[in-house]
Amino acid sequence: MSLLKNPYPLTTPVIQSNSWRFGDLAAADLLPILQRHLLAQDQKARWQLVWLNNKDQPVIGLLPKVSWQVYPDSSYQNDINNSATYQIIKHCRDTGSNNDKTSNDKTCTKIMSYHAWQNELITYSEDYKSNNNHSALTDAPKYHHGLMGFIGYDIAAHHLSPNSNIKQAHQPCAVLGHYDIYLSADKDQTQWTLQVTSDNSALPQDSKAALIKKLITYLDVLNSQLAMTNTFKSATKPLVLTAKWQKSDYQQAFIQTQNYLQQGDCYQINLTQAWLGSFDADASFNDKSATQLLDYLPALHRNTQAPFAGYMSVTPSIQHSQIDRQKAHFELLSCSPELFFTFISDSKTSTHHIRTKPIKGTQPRGATAEQDKRLKQQLINSAKDRSENVMIVDLLRNDLGKYAKIGSVKVPQLFDIESFSNVHHMVSTITAELKPDTHPLAVLFGSLPAGSITGTPKKRAVEIIAELETVPRGAYCGTMGYMNFNGSGQWNVLIRTLQAQHNPKNNSDSQVSLWAGGGITVASDCSDEYQECLDKVGNLLAVLHQNKDKTAS
Repeated sequence: MSLLKNPYPLTTPVIQSNSWRFGDLAAADLLPILQRHLLAQDQKARWQLVWLNNKDQPVIGLLPKVSWQVYPDSSYQNDINNSATYQIIKHCRDTGSNNDKTSNDKTCTKIMSYHAWQNELITYSEDYKSNNNHSALTDAPKYHHGLMGFIGYDIAAHHLSPNSNIKQAHQPCAVLGHYDIYLSADKDQTQWTLQVTSDNSALPQDSKAALIKKLITYLDVLNSQLAMTNTFKSATKPLVLTAKWQKSDYQQAFIQTQNYLQQGDCYQINLTQAWLGSFDADASFNDKSATQLLDYLPALHRNTQAPFAGYMSVTPSIQHSQIDRQKAHFELLSCSPELFFTFISDSKTSTHHIRTKPIKGTQPRGATAEQDKRLKQQLINSAKDRSENVMIVDLLRNDLGKYAKIGSVKVPQLFDIESFSNVHHMVSTITAELKPDTHPLAVLFGSLPAGSITGTPKKRAVEIIAELETVPRGAYCGTMGYMNFNGSGQWNVLIRTLQAQHNPKNNSDSQVSLWAGGGITVASDCSDEYQECLDKVGNLLAVLHQNKDKTAS
């Protein structure tokens, strides 16, 4: 049977299988324990955990029915349309095509362009589209059945400017999974329910039923263990990340950025820099005691409480000669405060609406209430930050204008201030109603990378960014989130985000990166912009550097 299309669309809505309290742990505290527990119970299962905070409506994807892992393709440079091609590794669970009852899984590899992959995802989603579970226009979006994962900056930037020299990191460019087995939390986040979707396909369901039965047993065991104690300790070793650039390097890049701005290439360019490090060489990654990025998630989320935080763990589906350098285990941990898109499906009118909230403008939090109030007021009064913000608002209005009904693009909030644990941000809100024939996935793919982390005009900005930053961003400044098959969904901007690429044989050779930056205009001051980078990630660096046992309850 073809693996490019699902011939058996969903007809049965989500059903609830079982519920657990898991010691009343918060999602970020639960996830490291859950992942290690599931791996210990069944190492052969292709667990691909993904957690989305989803503005305090958390969901944990466990085992995708279908997953797509996207890697740069070194053997094919461009297709007939001059678009770069990628290796799309597609893994399907429960294909029913294998007579070996021990495994009904199947994996295939395709060489495809970014646009062709987008079309495959749209076709797949349309096959699963159901009239059930449509959300009302005023409802906050929740995941109920669809795709979860991330799309990196590099692949989107390269698609935007295919003829420029935009390098791509040696890691997954994007990973999406159809999660029909996942955990959702109740309103108080004290109880987790295993959600399972089923279809009326002609495929045998025995393997899935057996999997769910085992999974419930695994979760029962974990729940019992956590119920015996209301506290747990998470010991993490210090993870020291060092700035790739000295301040003089940043100054040089800033001067070059100003030159491009003065020449009229752009009105705004988002210049970023990286902090790099590696895990201690205490064990190979395959050792259960090896440090993972996931181990730092509880402390990082307690510190940031980021509304659009997320985590994803990716192990390659196959070993392929063309992706030797990228086939190591990959982790993505985001503490993002920024919403890229919220898609809302209105069942009453059969319309789709979209909301985006770009961040542009930053001030640090104050040490005292008085100082904090003063810094917030400085941001409110800042003509420079307002100018930067409105540039990106105009850019996003234009981006949405390609997909929105005429006259529906609105800016209901301009220059709002939102406060987070370490900074105040200036945030604006743009809304629109999508054209009837526009699929939300086409809007998502077509609008990447986000304007707030590139500049304006966007195409020229990504070209200048590639020249000045010299190394690929990877997933950083891409997007992470979910898209239900009915077209509702929510996606962040991958800022305040850590990436880890593990060497399976030597954990000290595993690279960890964290980035920060800001929009540069002709009115920008180099020292202020450099300090803004430190303000944005200083708290994350401090948490990573700590070497103390943390107790959560």
